[in-house]
Amino acid sequence: MRPLIASPQKEYLDSVLKGLEPWESQARQAAEALKLEAISLDKSEASFLHWCVQTARAEKAVEIGTLTGLSGLYILQGLLPGGTLWTLEKNPLHAEPALKILKDFAAEHKKNVEVLAGDARQTLSSIEASGPFDFIFIDGNKAAYGDYLLWTEKNLKAGGYLVADNVFLSGAVAENSVTTSGQKFSAKQIEVMRKFNERLVHSDFWRACFVPTQEGLIVAQRN
Repeated sequence: MRPLIASPQKEYLDSVLKGLEPWESQARQAAEALKLEAISLDKSEASFLHWCVQTARAEKAVEIGTLTGLSGLYILQGLLPGGTLWTLEKNPLHAEPALKILKDFAAEHKKNVEVLAGDARQTLSSIEASGPFDFIFIDGNKAAYGDYLLWTEKNLKAGGYLVADNVFLSGAVAENSVTTSGQKFSAKQIEVMRKFNERLVHSDFWRACFVPTQEGLIVAQRN
């Protein structure tokens, strides 16, 4: 989780970087109402995600883990004109506010968005016919990252980009400890994330690098 007390660096970045108002405030307020603001991307991470989508020149993007729509806003912003985002959220309490926020933003910016409720390990199959995809963002169930990666390898186009968040598990991956920074992770989550990271970094299928944010991002391009 990200700290709720802002550091001077975060305050500086927030003052420099432009947000996506009023939609960003709506997404953040919805996360706060659910007491989930600590797992939303901060502004610098969201801006980086937007840059990655632009760099990929993506027209078709998939997001695994919608939460209240913040990251989806930045993905939509980065898509080519007329582009489409498919975003998948397991919890209907999260998907409900995200649907309105993302639909409003997409309509104003002439983009398209589909919000799919349910476990991504089941719902991903329903969008395969729309692929291959240009860009995929993984920020869902940590124990399922390995399953998401296998799906990505089958459905991301050659040259397409993958970005994944929380690949450090707040330090648990490096410490190999189920308790870290006041949080608990299962041994399975740690093992899955380690294998996820290692496959991206060491497989000939990918070109990848880490972005050492507090939670850890990894960016990879499919060969």
